[in-house]
Amino acid sequence: MVLVSGIGYSNLGDMSFGRVLLSTLVEMDWPAHVHVEDLNFGPIMIYQTLEASPVKYDKVVLVAAAKRERQPGTLEVYRWNGILPEDAEIQARIEEAITGVIDLDNLLIVCKHFGVLPDDVTIVEVEPQTEEWGLEFSPVVAAKVNEAINAVRDQALAM
Repeated sequence: MVLVSGIGYSNLGDMSFGRVLLSTLVEMDWPAHVHVEDLNFGPIMIYQTLEASPVKYDKVVLVAAAKRERQPGTLEVYRWNGILPEDAEIQARIEEAITGVIDLDNLLIVCKHFGVLPDDVTIVEVEPQTEEWGLEFSPVVAAKVNEAINAVRDQALAM
């Protein structure tokens, strides 16, 4: 089973990339082994949801925006290495996650720490240009929407 989701806040410009794309991903025709779910809530709640789920996923594909000091609009597809930081950093991420912060890195670290992520986690990630309040993407991020949707589909169907 494959879990697909878009991660991000609503109405936060480019940082809403994953959440906005999720609405398209949900409407797409997927085979039975691919489940698209909204995971746009805090990482602690996501961990609890995945832990309680009767379905155990073999693969997770997430789409999001993340600031990594790349050229704005850069789209990267990569397999997350699953390496956790030191215990103090994990604890800091859990503390932040308890407040409900929606953040790709927090989600990955918290869920991996609690053992609810499979080894196969693929990220489709765009570098944001803006984090300003609003409904619109910057032009460089808007230009990556179709490419990102295709990348999510390709990754979800690759087994």
